[in-house]
Amino acid sequence: MNDAPEKTTEQSAELTVETSAENKKPVVEVDVILDFICPWSYIGMRRLETTLDMLGRENFKVIYYPYLMAADIPPGGIPRKEWLAKTYGSKEQIAKALEPIKVAGLQDRIEFNFDAIEVMPSTFDAHRIMRWAREAGKQQEMAEKLFSLFFIEGEDIGEPDVLARAAADVGVMDAFRAQKMLESGTDADEVWDEIMEVKQLGVKRLPAFIIARKYAILGAEDPITLAKTLQAVQAELELDAEEAAKGQGGEQQG
Repeated sequence: MNDAPEKTTEQSAELTVETSAENKKPVVEVDVILDFICPWSYIGMRRLETTLDMLGRENFKVIYYPYLMAADIPPGGIPRKEWLAKTYGSKEQIAKALEPIKVAGLQDRIEFNFDAIEVMPSTFDAHRIMRWAREAGKQQEMAEKLFSLFFIEGEDIGEPDVLARAAADVGVMDAFRAQKMLESGTDADEVWDEIMEVKQLGVKRLPAFIIARKYAILGAEDPITLAKTLQAVQAELELDAEEAAKGQGGEQQG
């Protein structure tokens, strides 16, 4: 749950540059890697939302990808107090670790209610629900819902009935269908494949923002720095598009 932002570069990939219908600027893809039991993921998501409000959402395509912060947690979860003690140590050490998270959360309109959390759940099924929300165009609403359920209301987001109600509340699908899909294992292999792909990228700090499949910011970076980075990448894509257009024009003349 380290919040210290770290900038790095990822291996480059071939890009197809989209443009916004409103202003013809290149659309920058932002892949967000997070987990719903990671408080810095919640903070990072809120900071990205602030950034997009500043820059204009039409210029960015955000896609959320799964990560298991605590992959060793069994499907039924474990007591939260047990996990905190194992991770941080004494009550004093736990309080010292959580205090800066609470302070950072308040700056981004999040009132963490850590005392309400009794179970540290496996988030694998939550990521399955998130996948269906992404397909329904509701990924942002679902992410906010899952984070709020866990960190504000203290709900066990590893429980199928909790996830099914969340899917219904957000408008992804009705609760009965969601529960049946969770029980049937629908998309379990696909979600696991995405988790493995993220692991191969070497991501070890959450949240991670992979920008235009070329650059990465690791950690809950502040909105101003995020905005500057996104603008720089967008300018780079604009320049690349201009160079490509000139090259095509030269070929046609030749």
